[in-house]
Amino acid sequence: MSPHLLFSALCLLWIGSELWLGRRRRSDDRTRDSGTLRLLLITVYVCVGLAIWIASSGWGPYPPGLREALLWAGIVLMAAGLALRWWSIRVLAHFFTIDVAIRPDHELIRSGPYRLLRHPSYTGALMTFYGFALALGDVWSLPVVVVPVTIAFLWRIRIEERVLSAAFAAQYAQYARETKRLIPYVW
Repeated sequence: MSPHLLFSALCLLWIGSELWLGRRRRSDDRTRDSGTLRLLLITVYVCVGLAIWIASSGWGPYPPGLREALLWAGIVLMAAGLALRWWSIRVLAHFFTIDVAIRPDHELIRSGPYRLLRHPSYTGALMTFYGFALALGDVWSLPVVVVPVTIAFLWRIRIEERVLSAAFAAQYAQYARETKRLIPYVW
């Protein structure tokens, strides 16, 4: 299979899975995301669309010797990001929603990827976005996706951690001391 075909298939899988999550995993409980879901969706749609447009315009293509290697690197990063995101969502099970919400029976999950990270689903999503931007083949597409999408996720994490701290108090404070936000052993 050609890398371009594989990249396209991976993009379709990514889009399909996110649409499925959006339809199936909205919270019935009161959302507390302070508009971060809307901010994230707008940021993603605008930045991904703009990055595709920039890449198709040919403004800053990678040097010929690097193009295929960076395409493969982007594909690998996307696949790893999707796998981490799906694993994280599976471990959260019915506690996962696309909104920031606390259910009446909510538990603080500390197994699977949550042993090391407080937000592994977001780590996986960011890896997927970075891989996507890298695979587009244009140096200008990278900052167009990476910078705003990262900022939007960091804002959402800030809000989500406030909600979790309020819901789980000392238990969450202890968990936060023992884990990192997005990058294992680093941050």
